[in-house]
Amino acid sequence: MLTQASRRIRPHILRIVAFCVIFLVTLWLLRRAFDQPIAEPLAPVPVEDDLKDIHNRTLGFEKIFVVNRPARTDRRDAMTLAAAFTDLNLSWISAVSGDQVLDLTIPLDKEPANPPRSGDKGGWRSHLHAIHAVVEQRLTTALIMEDDLDWDIRLRDQLRTFALSTRALLQPLSILLADRADPTFPQHDDTREIVNISFSDLPETARPRTSLYGDHWDVLWLGHCRMEYPSVFDEAYSLGRVVQSNDPTVPSRNYMHGEWESAKFTDDYPDHTRVTHHAKLPLCSHAYAITQRAARVILFELSIERYTDPFDVSLAQLCEGQRGPERKLTCITTQPALFKHWKPRGWVNSASDIANLRDEWKDVAGSEIIRWSVGVNMERLVRGETGDWIDQYPDTGDEEEEEEDKVQVTEPDSNQAEKGYFITRRN
Repeated sequence: MLTQASRRIRPHILRIVAFCVIFLVTLWLLRRAFDQPIAEPLAPVPVEDDLKDIHNRTLGFEKIFVVNRPARTDRRDAMTLAAAFTDLNLSWISAVSGDQVLDLTIPLDKEPANPPRSGDKGGWRSHLHAIHAVVEQRLTTALIMEDDLDWDIRLRDQLRTFALSTRALLQPLSILLADRADPTFPQHDDTREIVNISFSDLPETARPRTSLYGDHWDVLWLGHCRMEYPSVFDEAYSLGRVVQSNDPTVPSRNYMHGEWESAKFTDDYPDHTRVTHHAKLPLCSHAYAITQRAARVILFELSIERYTDPFDVSLAQLCEGQRGPERKLTCITTQPALFKHWKPRGWVNSASDIANLRDEWKDVAGSEIIRWSVGVNMERLVRGETGDWIDQYPDTGDEEEEEEDKVQVTEPDSNQAEKGYFITRRN
Protein backbone atom coordinates (compact mmCIF):
# COMPACT_ATOMS: atom_id res chain seq x y z
CA MET A 1 0.00 0.00 0.00
CA LEU A 2 1.32 3.45 -0.95
CA THR A 3 1.43 5.99 1.83
CA GLN A 4 -0.10 9.40 1.35
CA ALA A 5 3.41 10.92 1.02
CA SER A 6 4.34 8.37 -1.66
CA ARG A 7 1.26 9.27 -3.63
CA ARG A 8 2.22 12.94 -3.51
CA ILE A 9 5.83 12.27 -4.61
CA ARG A 10 5.01 9.79 -7.39
CA PRO A 11 3.60 12.38 -9.90
CA HIS A 12 6.71 14.52 -9.45
CA ILE A 13 8.98 11.55 -10.20
CA LEU A 14 6.98 10.71 -13.31
CA ARG A 15 7.22 14.30 -14.51
CA ILE A 16 10.99 14.30 -13.99
CA VAL A 17 11.37 11.03 -15.91
CA ALA A 18 9.17 12.34 -18.73
CA PHE A 19 11.21 15.55 -18.90
CA CYS A 20 14.48 13.58 -19.14
CA VAL A 21 13.11 11.38 -21.93
CA ILE A 22 11.87 14.40 -23.88
CA PHE A 23 15.20 16.18 -23.40
CA LEU A 24 17.23 13.19 -24.65
CA VAL A 25 14.97 12.64 -27.66
CA THR A 26 15.17 16.35 -28.54
CA LEU A 27 18.97 16.28 -28.28
CA TRP A 28 19.11 13.21 -30.54
CA LEU A 29 16.84 14.85 -33.14
CA LEU A 30 18.91 18.05 -33.13
CA ARG A 31 22.09 16.07 -33.65
CA ARG A 32 20.61 14.26 -36.62
CA ALA A 33 19.35 17.51 -38.09
CA PHE A 34 22.66 19.36 -37.88
CA ASP A 35 25.19 16.57 -38.27
CA GLN A 36 23.72 14.49 -41.07
CA PRO A 37 26.56 13.24 -43.33
CA ILE A 38 26.39 14.00 -47.04
CA ALA A 39 27.48 10.50 -47.98
CA GLU A 40 25.56 8.24 -45.60
CA PRO A 41 27.11 4.74 -45.68
CA LEU A 42 25.06 1.58 -45.60
CA ALA A 43 26.69 0.39 -42.36
CA PRO A 44 28.23 3.20 -40.26
CA VAL A 45 31.49 2.27 -38.55
CA PRO A 46 31.80 3.37 -34.89
CA VAL A 47 34.65 5.84 -34.43
CA GLU A 48 36.73 5.92 -31.25
CA ASP A 49 38.03 9.10 -29.71
CA ASP A 50 41.72 8.42 -30.25
CA LEU A 51 42.00 7.63 -34.00
CA LYS A 52 43.36 4.22 -33.07
CA ASP A 53 41.84 2.58 -36.16
CA ILE A 54 44.51 4.27 -38.27
CA HIS A 55 46.82 1.67 -36.74
CA ASN A 56 44.80 -1.26 -38.00
CA ARG A 57 45.89 -3.20 -41.09
CA THR A 58 43.64 -1.23 -43.46
CA LEU A 59 44.53 2.28 -42.19
CA GLY A 60 41.04 2.95 -40.87
CA PHE A 61 39.28 1.98 -44.11
CA GLU A 62 37.30 -1.24 -44.50
CA LYS A 63 39.62 -2.62 -47.19
CA ILE A 64 42.69 -1.74 -49.22
CA PHE A 65 42.47 -2.83 -52.85
CA VAL A 66 45.49 -2.96 -55.17
CA VAL A 67 44.92 -2.95 -58.93
CA ASN A 68 47.45 -5.31 -60.51
CA ARG A 69 47.85 -7.09 -63.83
CA PRO A 70 48.52 -10.75 -62.96
CA ALA A 71 51.44 -10.75 -65.40
CA ARG A 72 53.23 -8.08 -63.36
CA THR A 73 54.40 -10.45 -60.66
CA ASP A 74 57.36 -8.15 -59.98
CA ARG A 75 55.06 -5.39 -58.78
CA ARG A 76 52.92 -7.73 -56.71
CA ASP A 77 56.02 -9.11 -54.99
CA ALA A 78 57.33 -5.61 -54.20
CA MET A 79 53.98 -4.35 -52.89
CA THR A 80 53.46 -7.52 -50.83
CA LEU A 81 56.80 -7.04 -49.09
CA ALA A 82 56.22 -3.32 -48.53
CA ALA A 83 52.79 -4.05 -47.06
CA ALA A 84 54.17 -6.80 -44.82
CA PHE A 85 56.85 -4.54 -43.37
CA THR A 86 54.34 -1.76 -42.70
CA ASP A 87 51.62 -4.15 -41.48
CA LEU A 88 49.04 -3.59 -44.23
CA ASN A 89 46.48 -6.10 -45.47
CA LEU A 90 46.02 -5.87 -49.25
CA SER A 91 43.20 -7.27 -51.38
CA TRP A 92 44.12 -7.74 -55.02
CA ILE A 93 42.06 -6.65 -58.03
CA SER A 94 42.97 -8.18 -61.40
CA ALA A 95 43.72 -5.41 -63.87
CA VAL A 96 43.29 -5.83 -67.63
CA SER A 97 45.10 -4.54 -70.68
CA GLY A 98 43.41 -2.40 -73.29
CA ASP A 99 43.12 -5.22 -75.83
CA GLN A 100 41.01 -7.16 -73.32
CA VAL A 101 38.37 -4.41 -73.17
CA LEU A 102 35.58 -4.72 -75.72
CA ASP A 103 34.72 -1.40 -77.34
CA LEU A 104 31.01 -2.19 -76.99
CA THR A 105 31.43 -2.07 -73.19
CA ILE A 106 32.64 1.55 -73.26
CA PRO A 107 29.80 4.13 -73.09
CA LEU A 108 31.17 6.41 -75.83
CA ASP A 109 29.39 9.33 -77.47
CA LYS A 110 28.38 8.94 -81.10
CA GLU A 111 31.42 10.95 -82.14
CA PRO A 112 33.72 10.96 -79.09
CA ALA A 113 36.01 13.97 -78.74
CA ASN A 114 38.74 11.85 -77.11
CA PRO A 115 38.55 8.23 -78.32
CA PRO A 116 40.32 6.06 -75.75
CA ARG A 117 43.75 4.69 -76.50
CA SER A 118 44.50 1.08 -75.61
CA GLY A 119 46.32 1.97 -72.40
CA ASP A 120 43.51 4.32 -71.34
CA LYS A 121 40.92 1.58 -71.87
CA GLY A 122 42.87 -0.84 -69.70
CA GLY A 123 43.36 1.68 -66.90
CA TRP A 124 39.71 2.75 -67.04
CA ARG A 125 38.37 -0.78 -66.78
CA SER A 126 40.93 -1.89 -64.17
CA HIS A 127 39.99 0.92 -61.78
CA LEU A 128 36.31 0.26 -62.40
CA HIS A 129 36.89 -3.35 -61.33
CA ALA A 130 37.98 -1.99 -57.95
CA ILE A 131 35.04 0.44 -57.81
CA HIS A 132 32.73 -2.46 -58.67
CA ALA A 133 34.15 -4.46 -55.73
CA VAL A 134 33.44 -1.58 -53.31
CA VAL A 135 29.82 -1.43 -54.47
CA GLU A 136 29.30 -5.19 -54.60
CA GLN A 137 30.77 -5.80 -51.14
CA ARG A 138 28.79 -2.88 -49.67
CA LEU A 139 31.94 -1.38 -48.17
CA THR A 140 31.51 1.88 -46.29
CA THR A 141 35.01 3.04 -47.31
CA ALA A 142 37.94 1.57 -49.22
CA LEU A 143 41.43 2.66 -50.25
CA ILE A 144 42.32 1.85 -53.88
CA MET A 145 45.98 1.76 -54.90
CA GLU A 146 47.92 1.08 -58.05
CA ASP A 147 50.48 -1.70 -57.88
CA ASP A 148 53.75 0.24 -58.18
CA LEU A 149 53.63 2.60 -55.23
CA ASP A 150 56.00 3.70 -52.51
CA TRP A 151 55.20 5.37 -49.17
CA ASP A 152 56.92 6.65 -46.07
CA ILE A 153 57.64 4.34 -43.14
CA ARG A 154 55.80 6.97 -41.06
CA LEU A 155 52.61 6.60 -43.13
CA ARG A 156 50.32 6.18 -40.12
CA ASP A 157 51.65 9.36 -38.54
CA GLN A 158 50.96 11.16 -41.81
CA LEU A 159 47.43 9.77 -41.96
CA ARG A 160 46.73 10.82 -38.39
CA THR A 161 47.68 14.37 -39.36
CA PHE A 162 45.53 14.05 -42.47
CA ALA A 163 42.51 12.74 -40.53
CA LEU A 164 42.63 15.61 -38.05
CA SER A 165 42.96 18.02 -40.98
CA THR A 166 39.99 16.61 -42.90
CA ARG A 167 37.88 16.85 -39.76
CA ALA A 168 38.83 20.52 -39.40
CA LEU A 169 37.77 21.16 -43.00
CA LEU A 170 34.53 19.16 -43.03
CA GLN A 171 33.10 18.57 -39.56
CA PRO A 172 30.70 20.94 -37.78
CA LEU A 173 32.13 22.64 -34.72
CA SER A 174 29.33 21.20 -32.59
CA ILE A 175 26.79 18.41 -32.74
CA LEU A 176 24.10 21.06 -32.27
CA LEU A 177 25.36 23.75 -34.65
CA ALA A 178 26.15 23.61 -38.36
CA ASP A 179 28.98 26.19 -38.15
CA ARG A 180 32.36 25.00 -39.44
CA ALA A 181 35.92 26.24 -39.08
CA ASP A 182 35.86 26.57 -42.87
CA PRO A 183 32.78 28.70 -43.61
CA THR A 184 33.25 28.08 -47.33
CA PHE A 185 32.14 24.43 -46.95
CA PRO A 186 29.87 23.10 -48.33
CA GLN A 187 29.17 26.39 -50.15
CA HIS A 188 31.23 29.51 -49.69
CA ASP A 189 29.74 32.94 -49.28
CA ASP A 190 30.10 35.97 -51.52
CA THR A 191 33.38 37.08 -49.95
CA ARG A 192 35.22 34.02 -51.26
CA GLU A 193 38.03 34.27 -48.72
CA ILE A 194 40.66 31.60 -48.28
CA VAL A 195 40.70 30.07 -44.81
CA ASN A 196 44.12 28.94 -43.58
CA ILE A 197 43.73 26.81 -40.45
CA SER A 198 46.90 26.20 -38.49
CA PHE A 199 47.43 22.52 -37.67
CA SER A 200 49.00 23.58 -34.38
CA ASP A 201 45.73 25.25 -33.37
CA LEU A 202 42.97 23.09 -34.82
CA PRO A 203 39.43 23.87 -33.69
CA GLU A 204 37.52 21.26 -31.76
CA THR A 205 34.91 19.67 -34.02
CA ALA A 206 32.00 17.29 -33.65
CA ARG A 207 33.15 13.70 -33.43
CA PRO A 208 32.69 11.85 -36.75
CA ARG A 209 30.12 9.05 -36.85
CA THR A 210 30.93 7.22 -40.07
CA SER A 211 34.70 7.39 -40.65
CA LEU A 212 37.66 8.51 -38.59
CA TYR A 213 38.51 10.82 -41.52
CA GLY A 214 35.18 12.63 -41.13
CA ASP A 215 31.57 12.28 -42.23
CA HIS A 216 31.32 14.44 -45.32
CA TRP A 217 33.98 13.33 -47.78
CA ASP A 218 33.53 11.28 -50.95
CA VAL A 219 37.12 10.93 -52.24
CA LEU A 220 40.44 11.26 -50.41
CA TRP A 221 43.04 11.74 -53.14
CA LEU A 222 46.17 10.51 -51.33
CA GLY A 223 48.45 9.64 -54.26
CA HIS A 224 48.81 11.93 -57.27
CA CYS A 225 51.44 13.26 -59.65
CA ARG A 226 50.14 16.82 -59.74
CA MET A 227 47.65 18.85 -57.74
CA GLU A 228 46.51 22.46 -57.48
CA TYR A 229 44.67 24.11 -54.65
CA PRO A 230 41.63 26.34 -55.11
CA SER A 231 42.04 30.10 -55.25
CA VAL A 232 39.61 32.94 -54.57
CA PHE A 233 38.67 32.84 -58.26
CA ASP A 234 37.34 29.27 -58.07
CA GLU A 235 33.61 29.29 -57.42
CA ALA A 236 33.23 25.50 -57.60
CA TYR A 237 35.47 24.75 -54.63
CA SER A 238 35.55 25.25 -50.90
CA LEU A 239 38.60 27.29 -50.00
CA GLY A 240 39.73 25.95 -46.63
CA ARG A 241 43.30 24.75 -46.12
CA VAL A 242 44.91 23.15 -43.09
CA VAL A 243 48.57 24.17 -42.95
CA GLN A 244 51.05 22.08 -40.98
CA SER A 245 54.50 23.61 -40.49
CA ASN A 246 57.71 21.67 -39.85
CA ASP A 247 56.46 18.29 -41.02
CA PRO A 248 59.56 16.04 -40.96
CA THR A 249 58.10 13.79 -43.68
CA VAL A 250 58.03 16.68 -46.21
CA PRO A 251 61.24 17.39 -48.12
CA SER A 252 62.50 20.93 -48.58
CA ARG A 253 61.22 22.85 -51.60
CA ASN A 254 64.44 22.50 -53.59
CA TYR A 255 63.59 18.80 -54.06
CA MET A 256 60.13 19.55 -55.45
CA HIS A 257 59.38 20.31 -59.07
CA GLY A 258 56.36 21.89 -60.70
CA GLU A 259 55.68 18.84 -62.83
CA TRP A 260 55.14 16.75 -59.69
CA GLU A 261 53.60 19.15 -57.19
CA SER A 262 51.84 22.45 -57.58
CA ALA A 263 54.32 25.20 -58.40
CA LYS A 264 52.20 27.56 -56.28
CA PHE A 265 52.54 25.20 -53.33
CA THR A 266 56.32 25.56 -53.31
CA ASP A 267 56.05 29.32 -53.87
CA ASP A 268 53.49 30.09 -51.18
CA TYR A 269 54.62 27.99 -48.22
CA PRO A 270 57.95 27.51 -46.42
CA ASP A 271 60.07 24.36 -46.42
CA HIS A 272 58.61 21.27 -44.74
CA THR A 273 55.00 22.49 -44.96
CA ARG A 274 52.08 20.15 -45.55
CA VAL A 275 48.78 21.53 -46.84
CA THR A 276 45.48 19.62 -46.77
CA HIS A 277 42.76 21.09 -48.97
CA HIS A 278 40.01 20.43 -51.50
CA ALA A 279 41.38 18.76 -54.63
CA LYS A 280 41.69 20.85 -57.80
CA LEU A 281 42.92 19.57 -61.17
CA PRO A 282 44.45 16.34 -59.84
CA LEU A 283 46.42 14.11 -62.16
CA CYS A 284 47.16 10.39 -61.71
CA SER A 285 45.07 8.01 -59.64
CA HIS A 286 47.96 6.47 -57.69
CA ALA A 287 45.96 6.09 -54.48
CA TYR A 288 42.51 7.32 -53.46
CA ALA A 289 39.92 6.38 -50.87
CA ILE A 290 36.19 6.39 -51.66
CA THR A 291 32.93 6.00 -49.82
CA GLN A 292 30.07 3.71 -50.83
CA ARG A 293 28.11 6.67 -52.17
CA ALA A 294 31.08 7.86 -54.24
CA ALA A 295 31.66 4.36 -55.63
CA ARG A 296 28.09 4.22 -56.90
CA VAL A 297 28.33 7.66 -58.49
CA ILE A 298 31.64 6.77 -60.18
CA LEU A 299 30.41 3.41 -61.44
CA PHE A 300 27.29 5.00 -62.91
CA GLU A 301 29.01 8.02 -64.43
CA LEU A 302 32.04 6.28 -65.94
CA SER A 303 30.69 2.84 -66.83
CA ILE A 304 26.98 3.33 -67.47
CA GLU A 305 26.51 6.98 -68.43
CA ARG A 306 29.42 8.23 -70.53
CA TYR A 307 33.15 7.77 -71.19
CA THR A 308 34.90 11.04 -71.95
CA ASP A 309 38.49 10.81 -70.74
CA PRO A 310 41.01 8.53 -68.98
CA PHE A 311 40.00 7.39 -65.52
CA ASP A 312 41.95 9.93 -63.46
CA VAL A 313 40.70 12.85 -65.57
CA SER A 314 37.11 11.60 -65.33
CA LEU A 315 37.38 11.25 -61.56
CA ALA A 316 38.75 14.78 -61.37
CA GLN A 317 35.74 16.00 -63.37
CA LEU A 318 33.43 14.53 -60.75
CA CYS A 319 35.43 16.26 -58.01
CA GLU A 320 35.07 19.54 -59.87
CA GLY A 321 31.36 19.20 -60.60
CA GLN A 322 31.84 19.22 -64.37
CA ARG A 323 29.17 16.54 -64.79
CA GLY A 324 26.57 18.51 -62.89
CA PRO A 325 26.44 20.01 -59.38
CA GLU A 326 24.19 17.23 -58.10
CA ARG A 327 26.91 14.70 -58.98
CA LYS A 328 29.83 16.68 -57.60
CA LEU A 329 31.98 14.71 -55.18
CA THR A 330 33.68 16.20 -52.13
CA CYS A 331 37.36 15.44 -52.72
CA ILE A 332 40.13 16.19 -50.22
CA THR A 333 43.85 15.88 -50.86
CA THR A 334 47.19 16.69 -49.31
CA GLN A 335 50.41 18.14 -50.68
CA PRO A 336 52.89 16.60 -50.95
CA ALA A 337 51.18 13.33 -51.88
CA LEU A 338 51.47 10.40 -49.47
CA PHE A 339 51.92 7.78 -52.21
CA LYS A 340 54.20 8.03 -55.25
CA HIS A 341 55.26 5.74 -58.07
CA TRP A 342 58.16 3.44 -57.17
CA LYS A 343 60.78 3.41 -59.92
CA PRO A 344 62.88 0.25 -59.65
CA ARG A 345 66.39 -0.27 -60.88
CA GLY A 346 66.32 -1.42 -64.49
CA TRP A 347 65.04 -0.33 -67.89
CA VAL A 348 62.97 2.82 -67.60
CA ASN A 349 60.41 1.69 -70.17
CA SER A 350 59.42 -1.23 -67.92
CA ALA A 351 58.00 1.19 -65.35
CA SER A 352 54.71 1.70 -67.19
CA ASP A 353 52.25 -0.63 -68.90
CA ILE A 354 50.45 2.18 -70.74
CA ALA A 355 53.02 4.88 -71.59
CA ASN A 356 55.92 4.76 -74.03
CA LEU A 357 58.93 5.73 -71.91
CA ARG A 358 62.51 6.26 -73.01
CA ASP A 359 64.65 3.14 -73.45
CA GLU A 360 67.26 3.93 -70.81
CA TRP A 361 68.81 2.10 -67.89
CA LYS A 362 68.20 3.34 -64.35
CA ASP A 363 70.92 2.37 -61.89
CA VAL A 364 69.30 3.62 -58.68
CA ALA A 365 65.77 2.81 -57.54
CA GLY A 366 63.67 5.49 -55.87
CA SER A 367 60.52 7.57 -55.76
CA GLU A 368 59.60 11.24 -55.87
CA ILE A 369 58.97 13.20 -52.65
CA ILE A 370 58.93 10.20 -50.23
CA ARG A 371 61.64 10.67 -47.58
CA TRP A 372 61.85 7.48 -45.48
CA SER A 373 60.88 5.32 -48.43
CA VAL A 374 59.76 1.76 -47.74
CA GLY A 375 61.24 0.73 -51.09
CA VAL A 376 64.63 2.35 -50.52
CA ASN A 377 64.82 0.87 -47.01
CA MET A 378 63.62 -2.58 -48.09
CA GLU A 379 67.02 -4.23 -47.72
CA ARG A 380 67.37 -2.92 -44.17
CA LEU A 381 63.88 -4.17 -43.38
CA VAL A 382 64.65 -7.61 -44.79
CA ARG A 383 67.78 -7.78 -42.61
CA GLY A 384 65.69 -6.87 -39.58
CA GLU A 385 67.41 -3.53 -39.03
CA THR A 386 65.38 -0.66 -37.62
CA GLY A 387 66.08 2.99 -37.12
CA ASP A 388 68.67 5.11 -38.89
CA TRP A 389 66.48 4.98 -42.00
CA ILE A 390 67.81 6.07 -45.37
CA ASP A 391 66.40 9.50 -46.23
CA GLN A 392 65.95 10.03 -49.98
CA TYR A 393 65.69 13.80 -49.55
CA PRO A 394 67.80 14.83 -46.54
CA ASP A 395 68.23 18.42 -45.45
CA THR A 396 71.70 19.45 -46.56
CA GLY A 397 71.99 22.68 -44.61
CA ASP A 398 72.27 24.61 -47.87
CA GLU A 399 68.55 25.26 -48.29
CA GLU A 400 67.33 28.81 -48.56
CA GLU A 401 66.27 30.41 -45.32
CA GLU A 402 62.55 30.03 -44.91
CA GLU A 403 60.75 33.08 -46.21
CA GLU A 404 57.87 34.59 -44.36
CA ASP A 405 54.63 32.95 -45.40
CA LYS A 406 53.26 34.87 -48.37
CA VAL A 407 49.76 34.54 -47.00
CA GLN A 408 48.84 37.74 -45.19
CA VAL A 409 46.84 36.93 -42.06
CA THR A 410 44.27 39.47 -41.00
CA GLU A 411 43.48 40.06 -37.37
CA PRO A 412 40.70 37.66 -36.40
CA ASP A 413 37.59 38.87 -34.70
CA SER A 414 36.79 37.52 -31.24
CA ASN A 415 34.55 34.72 -32.54
CA GLN A 416 37.20 33.54 -35.00
CA ALA A 417 39.90 33.67 -32.35
CA GLU A 418 37.82 31.53 -30.02
CA LYS A 419 37.37 28.95 -32.78
CA GLY A 420 41.11 28.91 -33.50
CA TYR A 421 41.09 29.91 -37.15
CA PHE A 422 41.98 32.91 -39.21
CA ILE A 423 40.43 34.35 -42.35
CA THR A 424 43.18 35.26 -44.81
CA ARG A 425 43.26 37.07 -48.10
CA ARG A 426 45.57 36.43 -51.01
CA ASN A 427 47.65 39.22 -52.51
